[in-house]
Amino acid sequence: MKLIFKTDASITKETALIVTHPQDTLIKQQLERAVVMTEKNITAINPRNSRNIQVPIGTILIVESEERMCNLRLTTGEIYLYPKRLKYAEADFINHGFIRINNQTIINSKAVKQFVPTTNARIELTLSDGSTYFISRHYINNFRRSLS
Repeated sequence: MKLIFKTDASITKETALIVTHPQDTLIKQQLERAVVMTEKNITAINPRNSRNIQVPIGTILIVESEERMCNLRLTTGEIYLYPKRLKYAEADFINHGFIRINNQTIINSKAVKQFVPTTNARIELTLSDGSTYFISRHYINNFRRSLS
């Protein structure tokens, strides 16, 4: 197998294009597994038994402030605790496709199904699990920048 690496400014920063021959399905599957295994994990706390658990960052839908910690809600519906305040947790998530939408919530932008403007210059988001959140006026410009 021969590997050729090229850069392309026309694709987004989070995108990598891998091209394989149609007969090389085994190599394609191995590459997919390798990429999934290198995905960044977040160390969270299981609230049932207070044990640390590694959570893939791509499975997190919402990060919500809860006193001096954060709640991490996953695509599976599970909730874990993240031992940082939201303002410090934001730095851990912002480079992985997450957007802060108000003073208490950071969402995974890949999980946004639709958004609708509402009164008072706010936007209502619907996520892939059906939950709805409002983007406050202060964070609308960040949301618009993330769309472009």
